[in-house]
Amino acid sequence: MDSMKSQLAEMLREFKSRSKTKVILESGLFMLILLFLFVGNSLTLLVLLLNRRMRTIPNMFVASLAVSDLLLGVFSVGALGIPTLVTSHWPFNDTICQFQGFIIITMVVASIQTLVLMALNRYFRIVKSTKYRLYFTKKKTLTMIFVIWLYSICFPLIHLLRGKKMIFHPSKFFCSFPIESNAFLAYGFRLYVGFLTGVIIYCYFRIFITVRHHNNNFPGNPISTVNVEEVKVALTIFVVVVLFNLCWIPVLTIDLVDTVHQKWTFPPEAYLAYTFLATISSALNPLIYGVLNKSFRKNYLMVLRCRCCRSQAVVEPLALRVRASVVAMGPLR
Repeated sequence: MDSMKSQLAEMLREFKSRSKTKVILESGLFMLILLFLFVGNSLTLLVLLLNRRMRTIPNMFVASLAVSDLLLGVFSVGALGIPTLVTSHWPFNDTICQFQGFIIITMVVASIQTLVLMALNRYFRIVKSTKYRLYFTKKKTLTMIFVIWLYSICFPLIHLLRGKKMIFHPSKFFCSFPIESNAFLAYGFRLYVGFLTGVIIYCYFRIFITVRHHNNNFPGNPISTVNVEEVKVALTIFVVVVLFNLCWIPVLTIDLVDTVHQKWTFPPEAYLAYTFLATISSALNPLIYGVLNKSFRKNYLMVLRCRCCRSQAVVEPLALRVRASVVAMGPLR
């Protein structure tokens, strides 16, 4: 315990001793990542809000993921991380520290579980299509999303209620559970993540086999346009999962090594990259949707060009309401 306190004190001294150039570069880069994160995920939610046709069952999971990314990146790590980076110390009280750690863990768990549900959704839509409507109605999908968010909230809450407090880690510049409280989070959580990753791999392996089998038997002749679109959606989600894991595998590895050694074993630059990678993963998803999904790309451009207010989906209902009001008023005298 004393050695860990001395380690934290040493990391804090190094954090405070950063040069002005380093402070500006790190803060500026982090702000740029947060800008992409905020704009991208806000656009995603705005598109789903404005366009009723985009409110499909797969996109309900997209909305859940966008919410967790937005809360993680902007309202937790971002809002509290930028002042910390700029001032080179934790400028808030202990209550805010506990809140930040709670939000971070909740959003990470929610994101991972949402990705699993997205993979299962594509599996049943493409591999077990006859059972798709049995499991994935809008009501059942909303229930699934509610359950994973409830579990995600309970996951860190149980540890806090047991008296396991968050601490400020200077090199990561955010609050999290200390190493001595991290045995379950490091081993149990990684087994849990490993199991969920296995589910995702199995789902996409079966999707790949199914699509390849169909292409071999019916070359150039898809069963229907819907199936082609569903495969494209599966490809988009697959890319999201791959990039999520590329960002988070180094993060989980650093935590695991630290827990095994019961000390922080990496240089400050590694922990800085740790936080940057976790935040980047939340900023990437809207870029993936924009590149790989034609519907999202089209609607992103409409919103950015301020054409959403003139789109048919908005103007026609408004025109009908105005016309009905005029008719109800009767002829002008």
